[in-house]
Amino acid sequence: MPAQTIFKWRDGRGWLTLATGQGAAQEIDDIRARALQRTSADGGVAIVFLGDDPDAGERLLDDLEDLGAPTGYVVDVIAEDDATIRERLTDASVIVIFGAPDPAQARSSLKGAAIDGIGAAHANGAVVLIEGLAAMTFGARLVEADGSISDGFSWVERALIAPNVTDIGLYARPILTAQPDTVGIGIGAGAALALGPDGQIEIWGAQRVAVALGTAYQTGE
Repeated sequence: MPAQTIFKWRDGRGWLTLATGQGAAQEIDDIRARALQRTSADGGVAIVFLGDDPDAGERLLDDLEDLGAPTGYVVDVIAEDDATIRERLTDASVIVIFGAPDPAQARSSLKGAAIDGIGAAHANGAVVLIEGLAAMTFGARLVEADGSISDGFSWVERALIAPNVTDIGLYARPILTAQPDTVGIGIGAGAALALGPDGQIEIWGAQRVAVALGTAYQTGE
C-alpha cells in the first residue's frame, strides 16, 4: 500500500481522488479535468449516481464530455445484476461516484459487486473520483447520521474522511479521542485530495484540505 508520512492507501495503478463536489464551478471542473487526464487505463467513463434523480448521471456525462472525456455510461449499482455491475466498472478508465444522501447509504449501495469492480479498475490504472458524502466511505471510519462511528472500506487506512468540513480538528475530536490512531481529513468546498500510485499526494482545485491527528501520533520530548 503506497504511503507517505501519515497516509496509507490502497495499492493500484490508478488514482484515488476524494472531493466535495461542491464549490465554484471552475474548481469542480478543474478537479474533474485532472481526473480525466491522470488515467492510465483504457475504457470509458463510468458514472455511479447514488441519489434519486434518474437524469443526474447523464447530465454529468454531458459535463465530462465538454471537458474531453471519452465515451461514458451510467452504472446502476442498485438495479443491475452483480456480474454486469462488476464488469462495467472493471472496464472503466475513470469512475465518478457522486450524489449520496448520506455515507451509510453510500456504503450499502457500493458494497459487494460495485466495490469489487471499482477496486479492479483502480488496480488496472483507472482514476476513481468520489464526490460528496460517498468519499467518507473510502476511509476506515465514517460518522452515521446519529453520530455513531462505523467502518468504511478502508481504502485510506485509519482515516476519517470529512467532505465539506473546514474545521477537521473540531469535527473529528470525539473520534480522535476514542480512537487515537485516527487521521482526520477535512476537504473543503472546491477541493480534492488525490492519492497516486507511486505515493503522490496532491491537492486539486482549491487549497482547502486539512488534517487532524489523534494522540497516537504525538511524540515525547
